Amino acid sequence: MKLSCRLEVLPGKSVLEQITNAHRFGFDGIGLPGRFLDQYLEDLLEVWKDLPLPLMSLSLGFKGSLLHPEPSGRRRCQESLVRLMDICVQLGVKCLNVPPVLSQDNPVRITDKGSFPSFEARLDALLESELTILADEASARDLLGLIEPVNRFESDYLNSIEHGARICRSVARSAIGMTIDTFHMQLEELDSESAIINAGSEIKHVHVAENTRVEPGVGSLDLSAVFRGLQAVGYDDWIEVECRTLSGEAEKVLPRSVQYLRSTWADPSAS
Repeated sequence: MKLSCRLEVLPGKSVLEQITNAHRFGFDGIGLPGRFLDQYLEDLLEVWKDLPLPLMSLSLGFKGSLLHPEPSGRRRCQESLVRLMDICVQLGVKCLNVPPVLSQDNPVRITDKGSFPSFEARLDALLESELTILADEASARDLLGLIEPVNRFESDYLNSIEHGARICRSVARSAIGMTIDTFHMQLEELDSESAIINAGSEIKHVHVAENTRVEPGVGSLDLSAVFRGLQAVGYDDWIEVECRTLSGEAEKVLPRSVQYLRSTWADPSAS
């Protein structure tokens, strides 16, 4: 099990101290929050070669949306994604996570189906076209571009694992895959294990957080079903603790969460 943790929940007065603590807690890598990139990038560039853990992912931080109604808006988003890709190359990050359209970030939206049979079909066609461009940029940098389904309260589009897998299969480019997130899944999936098995190899990255979006192991999330599904499809890549806050003191709850995740992965049938 390759286990990473998002930088912003790690304790420490500097980036180096945060990542050193992650290593001490039992993590194997670090996920970077793109929203806060300007707050820590300069410090990170100074120390990244000396870090005790690799930087494995960057999530969000781009401008606008790949589904902006105007070509200029989509072009602005692509340009910001290319900038993030270049930062990934600088830092040795291997994957860039891109939820296609979040309501809070993208108030200007396509609102009708146009000449397509449905609103979803119009957005699918547009996203697939944009992802083809993104795939070329990612491939040129030996990166993986990831789309992430999110729950219906944060987006009116791309909410399910099935939908994300369908988009990835339609694009059919090795530089494009999908992130699945247990917080979003517990709001959208009736059967997480089956959804994961049906998506199969399109799943390239995994986010884990509890039902209240704290660290795994203290809430009602049935993580054993998620892990059974991942193991059934032979998933052997990174699992990232991507919580928004912690249930207690980091020094106590993060090592405990690491232990819970590793023991559940070792025997998901026991939970």
